[in-house]
Amino acid sequence: MQPKKILVVEDDKVVQKVIADTLKAAGYEVLTAHNAATAVKLAREQESDLVTLDIELAKDSPDDNWDGFSVAGWLRRLHEGKPKPIIVVISGSRQPEKIIEQAADLGVYTCLSKPIDKKQLLDTVAGALK
Repeated sequence: MQPKKILVVEDDKVVQKVIADTLKAAGYEVLTAHNAATAVKLAREQESDLVTLDIELAKDSPDDNWDGFSVAGWLRRLHEGKPKPIIVVISGSRQPEKIIEQAADLGVYTCLSKPIDKKQLLDTVAGALK
């Protein structure tokens, strides 16, 4: 059986590595993107089974209109007929409740907080892929 493929969208290289290494060690195939443009490109080119998404994704430039919410909405439209689970990753934001509410409105599977708990990540991914 082919391993499930997960797209990890995270602008913090350390957090991205922790998530990717944890998922790889559990047998998942992992694609990584450090910004919205790379995430969109990978999502168009390669079918993934699940996405972990830093909802507070940094913008690459002042002209960059993409943030984590934009990426989540775009992914929902891309997979409209067959939605893929999105697990949102949030940091110690000043308004985590508002972010969680906005993410829920986009139909995300759930939210995880940084720092990432590896066991919680794996349990959440397994639940989302069932």
